[in-house]
Amino acid sequence: MAIAAPKPSGSIDFGRAIGFVTDDPEWLKKVLVGGVFALLCAILVGVPFVFGYVARVLRRVAAGETRPLPEWDDLGGFFGDGVRLFGVQLVYSLGASVVIGVPALMAVLVLAGLGAASGDAGEARGPLALLAVLGFVALYAVILVVALVLAIYLPAALVRVAIRESFAKGFAVREIFFFIRANLGNYALSLVAYLVAAFVAQFGLLLCFVGIFPAMFWSYLVVAHALGQTVRLNPTSL
Repeated sequence: MAIAAPKPSGSIDFGRAIGFVTDDPEWLKKVLVGGVFALLCAILVGVPFVFGYVARVLRRVAAGETRPLPEWDDLGGFFGDGVRLFGVQLVYSLGASVVIGVPALMAVLVLAGLGAASGDAGEARGPLALLAVLGFVALYAVILVVALVLAIYLPAALVRVAIRESFAKGFAVREIFFFIRANLGNYALSLVAYLVAAFVAQFGLLLCFVGIFPAMFWSYLVVAHALGQTVRLNPTSL
């Protein structure tokens, strides 16, 4: 018998998630430092620190802190938190690559075998070309489905890792789906908040005068705040 999912005590404050950063008197300095680490993500150096800072914000929002932006004075702690989150994301990404790559490899081998068997027979080229096109379309569909599932599922897995501070919690599939189901509306709003923030971040240089990388870092803080609210409104679902 399925356990009834606990109901959240309210809806997240969408506007609060978008604008909470500026409540901190030192928000600009903190976001600029985060932007530097976001830039360093291009060479992977900044990834654990960005993940770790975002995890800290998420936990502080879930705990009800009104100014959840921490100081950049605990790089070791941020790195430790970030490594856990990055490790979970890496495992899922590699798994998705296998799901996509194995059928693609099999399709290539089959087409190569059919091509070798048909030799130079001109009449076989048309059907093989059609089969190749259909295989490409099917592979593209698989990629889209896997990417969509991962985009919906992975944030919940990372929330569990961030809140529980445990690498293993990121692979408790049943509990992760339970969290999503119990908070479906707020979870969807959190993902929408990130999409809005990520779109705005593309214009960071023009809108904020601080550059695209600090604006990108701000978009990560937005989703952290939204997901932190989701946990705070329904803590028993986690």
